[in-house]
Amino acid sequence: MKKGLVVSGAIGIALLAAIGGAAFFQTSDLDRIHSGIAANYDTVEHLSADDFSALSPNDVVLFDVREPDEFAVSHLAGAILVEPEITEDDFAERFADKLQGKRAVFYCSVGARSSILADRVAQFVERESGKPPVNLIGGLFQWRNDGRALVSASSGATEAIHPFDDYWGRLIEDEEAISYSATD
Repeated sequence: MKKGLVVSGAIGIALLAAIGGAAFFQTSDLDRIHSGIAANYDTVEHLSADDFSALSPNDVVLFDVREPDEFAVSHLAGAILVEPEITEDDFAERFADKLQGKRAVFYCSVGARSSILADRVAQFVERESGKPPVNLIGGLFQWRNDGRALVSASSGATEAIHPFDDYWGRLIEDEEAISYSATD
């Protein structure tokens, strides 16, 4: 529990630093958040949704770096859930066979947790796949705001998206889509 609190605290600090501690968000804040994330994790490549969509699914392994309840509400088709706190050794043990010749793409709600993990496992990913890991710019929030397809663990295609919490959920344009549960 203590480790989870430390990791959650670190993520919160990274996110607040990335956006300058703003109390309220506007859609354009996703761009500002990404700028902060990219500056803090400059060893990680960042990929736009358009560039990601242009990749062949056969050439990509997609990692969703969120909590299980977030993933259950919605995620990108074909994504593999990986806990944000996973160590490099555990990541290597679980996913080495999936990386061979593939581009590893990481995402989370806005890009902070996924950048942290991509940075942590970058050397391993590049050694196994021959390509550096990439982070999806703007994360799932930007993906949803752009009207792109999401899937649910229980019902297939969905419009719903988990907001992480009420504070960060302000970045989601369609408030009607916000859901804390896959059954909402």
